[in-house]
Amino acid sequence: MRPLMPGVLGVTAAALALWPASASAAPDPRYSGPRLDRVAAALAKDPLYVDPDVEAALGAADRARVDAAIRAAAQRVAVPILVVAAPNPTASESQGKDDAFLSALHGVTRRDGLYLMVDDGGYMLGQGWNVPREIDLDVVAQDDAPDYEPPDIHHPFGGLADRLINRVNAWAAAPAAPPTSSPALLSPPAPFGQEDDRSPLVPDEPSVKSHFLRGFLLVGPASAVALYWAGIGTAAAGRRWFRRGGTRGALAGLPAHVEEHPRAPAKPSDRWLRRTASAELDRLRDRLPDASVNNGRAFALAAYDAAQILYDDVQGQPGHPLDLAGVIVLARQGRHALAGLTTAPPPPCFVNPLHGDATRRKTVALPDGGKPRRRPLCTACERASAADLAERVLRVQGPDGLAPHYAVPGVWRDAAWGSRGNDLVKRVMEYLGVE
Repeated sequence: MRPLMPGVLGVTAAALALWPASASAAPDPRYSGPRLDRVAAALAKDPLYVDPDVEAALGAADRARVDAAIRAAAQRVAVPILVVAAPNPTASESQGKDDAFLSALHGVTRRDGLYLMVDDGGYMLGQGWNVPREIDLDVVAQDDAPDYEPPDIHHPFGGLADRLINRVNAWAAAPAAPPTSSPALLSPPAPFGQEDDRSPLVPDEPSVKSHFLRGFLLVGPASAVALYWAGIGTAAAGRRWFRRGGTRGALAGLPAHVEEHPRAPAKPSDRWLRRTASAELDRLRDRLPDASVNNGRAFALAAYDAAQILYDDVQGQPGHPLDLAGVIVLARQGRHALAGLTTAPPPPCFVNPLHGDATRRKTVALPDGGKPRRRPLCTACERASAADLAERVLRVQGPDGLAPHYAVPGVWRDAAWGSRGNDLVKRVMEYLGVE
């Protein structure tokens, strides 16, 4: 790992010293109706739960068929199979991320096995814990299947019963293998109703924390620099943050911690990418000294470390447009974590990650993107026509010339810019060879 700036080293060491070894979230507020507890209690009685808000998804006859198929498949797999059909908006306890919901649900039920969620768009995503089958639990989303047909946007639950039965039967037919589990999330979701009042959370995956510890716990002498940054750098950081557009989201009528850049180029030059990546790193670095009591500090530090290493790796080398775009995205997500006091900032707009934060998900068809899929979009892209959307797609130089970013092989395509879960930082660290 490359050494970081001394000031950041000291601040990071100080922040890590305050990072608790364990933390527990406050109980759900009485008014919120704790959904996880309610779903877990229902699954204790029946392996199929259909939320009242989507009760039209399965009629009585279809529910009976699916229930029978689930029970039969579970006997063959020798672990429970639990299926949930429920809406999962971004304002929910899992911030709209199906994998985060299932991970949290597993923590409440304390039952290992296969979990499958169907959201209100008809999309499926599964996870598993200690499953003795040869199933790639890192790609168990329904839209990863080669023969998958996406739900009709006007009839998202069409044929749902058969799709569910086919899925659990495929799991049951998979060959036996040593028990495996889905990859851990960087951090669990906040309690429902407390998304903006989060207790500090510790990453489930120790690799990022241990990486920081190896790099930073030996920098005790840098504490003087940290004090300097905290005393003098904070005021300057505030001025630079404002001057560089820190209030842009609020001026656009969005929450203060949502930042969009709708005029970001669709075909950025190398000079633009390098200049913007450097500026975004500066903006995040300016915020770090004042983050000692911020609930988003752990994510922000991890994002900064990944972005800085990535930027150093491509410094002085021509090309690398997606890596430079990744630096921009990581730096912005780190700043969002600090501004929103969150451990799980939203993914960037999938059409063009340089647009900034996604504000909702929508089923769209993109050039060279295969079948229509549900993607996170910024406000401008969510409102754009199909023709305008095609023009807004980020295009970069790939092996065969200029291509949409999602058609260029590599970590960014594989990670989908974090749109499938809160693991973008972890994937980038693995890409960089950081354990």
